[in-house]
Amino acid sequence: HFCTIFLSSNIRPPLSRIPKQTMSRKSSTPVVTTILDNELKSCGHYCYPSRTLTKCCSCEDTRPIAPEGGGYECYMDGIGFTTTAARDDGYCPVCNTKNYNRWMLRIEADKERKRREDEETGMIESERREAAERDRQDNCGKDDGTVKYSDGGVYIGGLKDGMPHGLGRMEYGDNEDNAIYYDGRWIDGRHQGKGKKVWWDDIWYEGEWKAGMMHGNGTHHVNDVDILNGKFEEDEFCD
Repeated sequence: HFCTIFLSSNIRPPLSRIPKQTMSRKSSTPVVTTILDNELKSCGHYCYPSRTLTKCCSCEDTRPIAPEGGGYECYMDGIGFTTTAARDDGYCPVCNTKNYNRWMLRIEADKERKRREDEETGMIESERREAAERDRQDNCGKDDGTVKYSDGGVYIGGLKDGMPHGLGRMEYGDNEDNAIYYDGRWIDGRHQGKGKKVWWDDIWYEGEWKAGMMHGNGTHHVNDVDILNGKFEEDEFCD
């Protein structure tokens, strides 16, 4: 079968860039063409697409030219840093086609790292959801009282279906938002109505809430200089 391989970090090249596949007259072996995605840089040279480099790899390389017979610094497993690398060893495969295999290995390693990170994040989120559901079920029969959560948080106030409802105060346990406490009105486990929430570093908001977001009139103290006082809509300051 014929195939064309495209290396692209985001968008497939337009069909006009896909070369036609050809057969050798002396052999029936298909010719596989590999096209590396590229873009024209400000220096006038083509390079692999990048959000950080405005010039090609060679033009961005500002290292002093190594003396004749010398090399450039690189790291080798089991040895450490050496000066045995060629100047273009770290260039993209558009600027140095000899780096194609190394480039592909790096891309695959990045993909695998991202996959593992996503998998780990998914497992953590799943465990948190399961713990939150257990906490809710354990408190379904209460109309008010004190709830101690699996993450170390403590809630005192009204309850409905095992969730904060009405007036109450939540002292947060382990959380990614760096929240310390919320004191105010709740509806079905979310901030709703008037209340105050405090985060680390003396960040706080006091005012109206809707569906867990700053919504309505309030004051948001970001620091001693940035103090937002006025109307908010879905966590965004409007005035």
